[in-house]
Amino acid sequence: MSKWTRRRLLTAGAATGVVALIGAAAPQRRPEPLDVVTGEDGFSAPVTATAGAVTFQVRTTSTRTGIVGVARLRPGIGEAAFRRHLRDVFEKEGPQDVIRASKDLMADAELLGGAMAVRGSQSSFTAWLRPGRYLVLEYKDFEGPYIGRNPLPGEEYVRPLLVHAADDAGAGGPRPSATVTAVDTARGPRFVLEGRIHRERPLRYVNAMRGQVDELAVYPLTDDSVTEAHIQAYFRDPRNTPEPFDLATQLGTPPLSPGRSAVIEMPLDRGRYALTSWVTSMEDAQHLSAHGQVLIVTVP
Repeated sequence: MSKWTRRRLLTAGAATGVVALIGAAAPQRRPEPLDVVTGEDGFSAPVTATAGAVTFQVRTTSTRTGIVGVARLRPGIGEAAFRRHLRDVFEKEGPQDVIRASKDLMADAELLGGAMAVRGSQSSFTAWLRPGRYLVLEYKDFEGPYIGRNPLPGEEYVRPLLVHAADDAGAGGPRPSATVTAVDTARGPRFVLEGRIHRERPLRYVNAMRGQVDELAVYPLTDDSVTEAHIQAYFRDPRNTPEPFDLATQLGTPPLSPGRSAVIEMPLDRGRYALTSWVTSMEDAQHLSAHGQVLIVTVP
């Protein structure tokens, strides 16, 4: 992606209990992953799923697509309102307008994360879904002409997903090697890492912030001199600060509502990675990483 200063993503929401994707019982069987393929030539997504730990495999055929998410509308909310408010999150400019748009969106739906994919590779995510109706969507369609496909309002890639009850308890989700948790601290928002991230193991992401949606945007670092302070400075002023990483290499998950978690699998190589967030703060509409939510990790 290029002009990420347009990514004025998301803020408030009612907290729910963190969803455990790792069951206590031994796994019984794992359903086949559901494929999502997104590109300028079309969007293919599942129409049904079985309740429980649902895994989605995501591929993109274009640099203008590749941020796939799952959302569940709140009772009484129509899809048209959700689409309109999601566009507002990216299109509004003033801080108070951004915060208002974010509040409207969080009143519309619970965001359950997803996967950020790059062309030529595959990403996946696992979310715990209860029976009901969900939406599978391409976030870049809402981000404007400089990032996504820029479809007309109402023509964005948004597909319904009907989740039906399971016949049995099924299996737990994939077992991650590490957990990254977004937390509030006295110094501001931070990422906390437990365990160690491995190339061939899933990663669990938990949004434990209060009243604040959050995402996990992951970038490989090719310059060994880049520090967390450099990255924070970039998020404070993206227009006038050199990019510390290649924006087109973004992996991770789009936003989760407070108290939600997801398990993601990313095509990682050995090396250093920056864990960041383009989501805007409920307090001042600045990116959370501008407030210090940056963590550099090394993948062995």
